[in-house]
Amino acid sequence: MRIDRLYHPVTTLGPGARVAVWTSGCSKHCPGCANPELWEPRPETDLPPARVAAILNELAARTGCHRITFTGGDPLEQAAELAQVLAAIRPAFDDILVYTGFTLEELRRDPHIPRTLLAEDPALVAGSPPPEAVLPPVAVLPPVAASSPENPAEQAPAHRGLIDVLIDGPYVAALNDGACGLRGSTNQRVIVLNPALETLYHDEERKPRRVQNAVFDGRALSIGIHGRPSGEEPL
Repeated sequence: MRIDRLYHPVTTLGPGARVAVWTSGCSKHCPGCANPELWEPRPETDLPPARVAAILNELAARTGCHRITFTGGDPLEQAAELAQVLAAIRPAFDDILVYTGFTLEELRRDPHIPRTLLAEDPALVAGSPPPEAVLPPVAVLPPVAASSPENPAEQAPAHRGLIDVLIDGPYVAALNDGACGLRGSTNQRVIVLNPALETLYHDEERKPRRVQNAVFDGRALSIGIHGRPSGEEPL
């Protein structure tokens, strides 16, 4: 699986302190994308899914972090590899958030998307209706206390899919309202597939956007959901 970088703790791509994973490769090339450097599927970032899972499981054990976000790039352009990684880390992470430029409907119709990734029916769809082998750098800072219950899955019905929350749809710069702390444009949806996390993510959507800045491996990172360039107004 092509992994550009890992970072912990991230507090701007989902509730609580999380591990964040950026994949390389995205064919959509959305104008205004926050990470255009990840469009190309660079082969030098490729790692076996088992190795990726081992790194993430070790990170979870070392930091006590049980939340994770996959973004990119587009993780679901590597759906088979993603499914292997998520199946292997599922015992260690009970809040798995994935960003994708595909819509949920497109994913459900695509025969190449492993059925294990998505639960049969989403618990909630929020927002607008849908439209018809080198190791990656890893930065690990001291754990940050999460602002939500430590083990929400222990008190809720079993969830069958490997993805707990999907944020779907391509980024549309003209629809960036600067409001929701989880999605970049209003056509995108926060789809909670794990009922145990409904309240947590509803609360997170109402919070203002935040950006987390960091420097490591010679690169400056600006982590979070960004606004439109200065001077541009949303539609």
